[in-house]
Amino acid sequence: LKLQLLASILVATAVGAFGQSHATGPVADSSRHDQDARAIRALLAYGFEESWNSHQPAMAATPDKCADDAIFINTSGGWVKGRQAFIDLLTPLHAAGGPFHDHTRRHVVEDLRFIPPDVAIAVVKTFDIRIAGVPTPGRETRGLVVLSKDGEHWKLTANQNGTIQATPVGNR
Repeated sequence: LKLQLLASILVATAVGAFGQSHATGPVADSSRHDQDARAIRALLAYGFEESWNSHQPAMAATPDKCADDAIFINTSGGWVKGRQAFIDLLTPLHAAGGPFHDHTRRHVVEDLRFIPPDVAIAVVKTFDIRIAGVPTPGRETRGLVVLSKDGEHWKLTANQNGTIQATPVGNR
């Protein structure tokens, strides 16, 4: 009788532990997913916006925010490969006298999807606020950003931007 009681207690303990591990697993995954989504949105909507608006594009391409061999495609189809090439391209454009020196904008993450847990794709809409200090409503771009997780950091891996224009199909 004592052996049966001990066996019953062990089975009950094992079943309870098994049930708890499965009950907390999805919650833990959901929590981690939410943390990753917040980190990505902060990187895209605030981090890159802040670097643009402060005219310090190198802030957006630090090793903890951007893959060394990242690909950047601009609104006219030009492209560069690598963090340093991106910095070298944008730094003079943001310097005094450069076309982006008095340019500010705002970013909104419109969609965010995780492919496997360590790869994400974001659709980011950019609103120009001022160009040469002049308010510029209606000037918008939309980009597709691919991010990958490296340790605890989400890094931009590829970015493509396009100017939003009137179109007979698709969302503006």
